[in-house]
Amino acid sequence: MPSRLQKLGIAPGQALADTYYVAGATAIVVSIVCHLGLREKCDATATRNETSTRPTSSWQRWVASMSSIPEVFKLGVSDPSLGLGLLASFVARSSSVGISLFIPLFVNADVCNHPAQDVRDVKEHCRKAYVIAAQLSGVSQLFALVFAPIFGYLPCRRQRVNVTLTLATLSGVGGYVGFAKLNSSTVTPVLILTVALLGISQIGIIVASLSLVSHFVLDDGGPVGQKLVVDHNSMANSEEAPLLPAATFETHEHLKGTVAGIYSFAGSVAILILTKVGGVLFDHLGPQAPFYLLALFNSALFLATCGYNALDWHRLRRLK
Repeated sequence: MPSRLQKLGIAPGQALADTYYVAGATAIVVSIVCHLGLREKCDATATRNETSTRPTSSWQRWVASMSSIPEVFKLGVSDPSLGLGLLASFVARSSSVGISLFIPLFVNADVCNHPAQDVRDVKEHCRKAYVIAAQLSGVSQLFALVFAPIFGYLPCRRQRVNVTLTLATLSGVGGYVGFAKLNSSTVTPVLILTVALLGISQIGIIVASLSLVSHFVLDDGGPVGQKLVVDHNSMANSEEAPLLPAATFETHEHLKGTVAGIYSFAGSVAILILTKVGGVLFDHLGPQAPFYLLALFNSALFLATCGYNALDWHRLRRLK
């Protein structure tokens, strides 16, 4: 859009500002449409939030929704599935920043290390850095697109989420460490392989984190950390009554909106932290420093995934 506006005779700076104005206005229109179109629907099958007990006024609904925020944070600490999903959201968003922001900065820093002789050389160097950065980002997103259906299929069963997240974090650690070890942005097969690993890691963590959060909210099959609820009211003094009370796993569907908000909040925190800390490290330690930081994030998520796998394996073994 900025280039199209410049062709209309608008100055480059003003064209960029107008682009942001258009994007902001579009966001406002979309939010209004969503507010009007996504009406609240009462779930007649809900067991925890009966229609008769739901808050009636807007103020009561707002207070009820705000009171659920501390509950979700507590569950994020006590429930391994939700906690791992929120941590994965943090790492996924930080990976997006690493690919879209720090790869172009790395390329630009490498190209600028070769001083230009005149203005024409400066323009050519800038164009070369832009082309290389676009190529690397494109390769990364291409591999993310190719592996998206694969990672989308794997978590269909909850146990496969562990495999997806493990493979994605290992790809991230290898890709970011490999990229940080490079001394040049010259396009080589090794460089293509590293950015491909970054794209695979990014899409894998995104899909796995969404799957973990979805299982936490909706799954009633008893994932790790979910509470078993025994319905003693199901026992009646009759011959047809069951010998044992009905037992089901408690779901958290009534918290799905709050969980979605906290999930996005975790990703937003990652963006703020990585842009600030990564930028400082880039300026003081070198262009490779942000990639080591991202490798550290992926390593922490890998260790958390291993712990989650151990808990899940212990639970399945105990059920047998």
